[in-house]
Amino acid sequence: MRLIWGLLALLGLAVAQGAEEYFARCQRLYGQGALESAQATCELALVSDPEHRPSLRLLARIALERGDLGQAQAYLERLGEDLEGQLLKARLLLLQNKPAQVLTLPLPQEPEARLLQALALERLGRYEEALNTAQGLPSTPEARLLLARLHLALGQPQEGLGALGTSLAEEVERGYLLFLVGRPQEATLHLERLLPRLFGAPELQAKALSTLALAYLGQGDLSRGQAALAQLATLENLPARFLAWAWPWLLVLFAFLVLVLLGESRIEPLRTLEVVEDPLPGPGRLYLMGLVALLLALAFAALLGRLLFANALALLTPHQQGVVLPSFYLVYGLLLFLGLLLTQRKRLPTLLGPWGSWVEGFWVGPVLVLLLFLYGLVRTPLGLPGLALHLLTFLGLALMEPFFRGLVPWVLRERYRDLAPYLAVLLFALAVPGPTPLLLLLGALLLWAKERAGSVLGVALGWVVAGVVLALLPPAWMRRF
Repeated sequence: MRLIWGLLALLGLAVAQGAEEYFARCQRLYGQGALESAQATCELALVSDPEHRPSLRLLARIALERGDLGQAQAYLERLGEDLEGQLLKARLLLLQNKPAQVLTLPLPQEPEARLLQALALERLGRYEEALNTAQGLPSTPEARLLLARLHLALGQPQEGLGALGTSLAEEVERGYLLFLVGRPQEATLHLERLLPRLFGAPELQAKALSTLALAYLGQGDLSRGQAALAQLATLENLPARFLAWAWPWLLVLFAFLVLVLLGESRIEPLRTLEVVEDPLPGPGRLYLMGLVALLLALAFAALLGRLLFANALALLTPHQQGVVLPSFYLVYGLLLFLGLLLTQRKRLPTLLGPWGSWVEGFWVGPVLVLLLFLYGLVRTPLGLPGLALHLLTFLGLALMEPFFRGLVPWVLRERYRDLAPYLAVLLFALAVPGPTPLLLLLGALLLWAKERAGSVLGVALGWVVAGVVLALLPPAWMRRF
């Protein structure tokens, strides 16, 4: 009997030693980046010992790095209540886009746990908390990239540059940040030297080429910009990427054209022969006035981008557009209002409405703030863009009101009758660059408010009230809108 027990003990010791040997080999392969070989070796360790926890942890980590979330979940379930397994579970939740659940996990008190908590706070948009949590972490590429992203999200790209190291991903991020801070020539030289090292890393290569294309086109170097786009097209489906960005605007354009065709088909021929004194401008002149104002505002934005960031496409560039976009809205609104002064001076008092109606702005403003808040709750999960929440933005939108809520409905009602309100709302979302779904909602609300108050003046003041209220909020609260 003792002999049998002794043999069983020796067999168990041999099995355990086999699992440890396989695991040591698996670790070496993992450190060399051979994930498939490492996974196969760790699975051999589990054949020797199905409950070998170090192998289960490493297999879960490999599955996470390869993006096999189902397999990672299976390994974590086999680990059970494992303290180190909680760190891997946190990474799994981040990949499943469940950052709030990460903050509820009982993570061990170690640097990787702080890193994962900072990553979860970043996903939740709590950038100040994430930065405080990430400060003092060991200087790993993942931690340094996180610090760079957080500084950029807080409008401090220069500090983000100082946080970066020398890994390949960090070098790509360095070129991107150099471009954003207004040093496009340094950025292009840096990324051009880096490109040959990026083969085999398609995500990094795509980011580098996107930055190069935007930098070259923003400096007016069309040939190099087109060459970068051609290389990028081999890695990404550019038409699909454009449609994913522009589909709300294209859908609104389609609806607008359908309604215009429907309205034109309903016009009686004799109505075109009516003669009136001081006629309103037709829809064609209306669209021309808006188009001229838009093109001039875009030219101003391009000039401002060149002056501030050496980039004529700053209006389309992250971080830079936050600086240029408010001024663009203000200039666009001023140009539209100036167009009304030059062409519709006699009708301007009628467009604005009675002066006493300005008090309507004190209820329109809070309603606008509430609508922006509600939109902010859904836009991040749906991947929708937001409005540039700057006082200049709201002043510019206020100056647009006499055109979009005054002249536009008036002119369209003369030609398209009952279709005019729908066309006016759609035209506002088409003609104002910004988040199209939000502009549709705002256009409908403000047209209703204008009809209720019988005045554009109160609606325009509502934009100013909303802008002042939002300007008084802390930056962390502003990001919720």
